[in-house]
Amino acid sequence: MKLVLVKYDPEGGADAVIIKGDMKEVVRQKAIAALKEEWKPDSKDFLIMGDYVEFEYPLPLKPDQYDMLSKYEMRKEGKKAVVRVPYYVITFPKYAYPNAPQVVYLVAPFLDEEKVEELKVLAKQVSEEASMPPE
Repeated sequence: MKLVLVKYDPEGGADAVIIKGDMKEVVRQKAIAALKEEWKPDSKDFLIMGDYVEFEYPLPLKPDQYDMLSKYEMRKEGKKAVVRVPYYVITFPKYAYPNAPQVVYLVAPFLDEEKVEELKVLAKQVSEEASMPPE
């Protein structure tokens, strides 16, 4: 499966690479690598979460778009198709102090370049929300 791996570093911004592999195995391997190479045990937190994101495509879909998107939950809303796509997030503090900026890895199926940009924004949002002090 073609995947996008986004890394968001609060000091360096978001970068994305397109890779091939099984999504769960890529998440597992990236988590192991991040634990070994980037995570600071004094920061304590290291989270892996799964969720879904919705993307919109104008109708009618091209045949190749339909083939790719039909693998996921899809519904019609007016003149657009809304596709629900799974993703995983790995997040941990960049530094070992309270409310430190969060590094985020986001793994999702690759759909198109426009959606990669939306996933970069999502990774930034996850980082910012995880860095906020609890209310």
